[in-house]
Amino acid sequence: MTTMAYVSVPRLTLGDSFVPTVMGDVVALELEEDIAGMAALEFSLSAQGEADSSGTQDYLDRSLLDFGMRVTVTLGPDDSGPLFEGSITALGANFPGDSSSTVTLKAEDGLQELRRTRRTRTFEDSSTADIAQIIAGDHGLTAQVEVDGPQRPLTSQVNLSDLAFLRTLAQADGAEIWLEDTALRLRRRPDRDGDPVTMVYGETLRSFAVTADLAHQCTDLTVTGWSPADKRAIAETGDADDLGDELDDDTSGAAVLAEAFSARHERVVVAEPLDSADAQARARAAYLDRARRFVTGTGTCEGDPAVRVGARVSLMGVGAIFNGDYRVVRTRHRWDLVRGYETDFEVERVGLGAVS
Repeated sequence: MTTMAYVSVPRLTLGDSFVPTVMGDVVALELEEDIAGMAALEFSLSAQGEADSSGTQDYLDRSLLDFGMRVTVTLGPDDSGPLFEGSITALGANFPGDSSSTVTLKAEDGLQELRRTRRTRTFEDSSTADIAQIIAGDHGLTAQVEVDGPQRPLTSQVNLSDLAFLRTLAQADGAEIWLEDTALRLRRRPDRDGDPVTMVYGETLRSFAVTADLAHQCTDLTVTGWSPADKRAIAETGDADDLGDELDDDTSGAAVLAEAFSARHERVVVAEPLDSADAQARARAAYLDRARRFVTGTGTCEGDPAVRVGARVSLMGVGAIFNGDYRVVRTRHRWDLVRGYETDFEVERVGLGAVS
């Protein structure tokens, strides 16, 4: 059965407990997530409890809210699952004098552990999947990697956090990273597919701004380097053939660029040792990264927990060339006492819709 309506009030679990008294004092909540993988939460509570002799409000004695405490947030239908799971990293308060005092808490998801761990080390004859398994194990996580990337003879992590290092590897293989409960997930964008969330401007889609920009588009992109093993130069190219099902029946930025101006060939030089498989993976990923930013948009819709990073949204009523499917690359789920639950989002698309 599809849920047609629900009460859009955030539900917070602190530690292992749902605390109704805290819920009654929540005045605002924001949850941000982007394609880099990490999610961050900020929420504010009314601090109207009795103050002690030092002026400290009830929420600031660390008995109910404290650093490292687990926080889970659900918005939308009860069966929609958690929108955020993480731990409190910051506590703050605002005593403005002319209005109500508030306590503010910030939390980050489990990827914060990878962000805080900086290392220098090397991996021999390892793929991104191999390294992801090691990093996940270092942090007590499991790894679910669905990326068939190349084995690299030598991969170095030089004074980088585990998260930054893994992002670099994932980007080279055209993959995206996120955390799902205790599972570190790596998957290419087309493989994150699911049913699109359909929105119509003037109905659930409250606002939308979109631009198709050729400034950074190219018709192909070549990665070049040197293979020590083969003692030869390497050159591999990514182009519109790599768009696959992402393009569907749309017109790519490369095609529009060639028609409106001329072909534009880009070249990226890689300094570290390279082989053909690695160069091909990098060329494909770098080309896709540019191609996906041909059409970009920002919008606001009625609060919807299904609008998550990596999801598809189908937007209608926004013009013939801009109607159609987009990928969500950034979200901000907002709730407050005045506007209720709304979702801001950023989207990308590799092509323009057909004009009849």
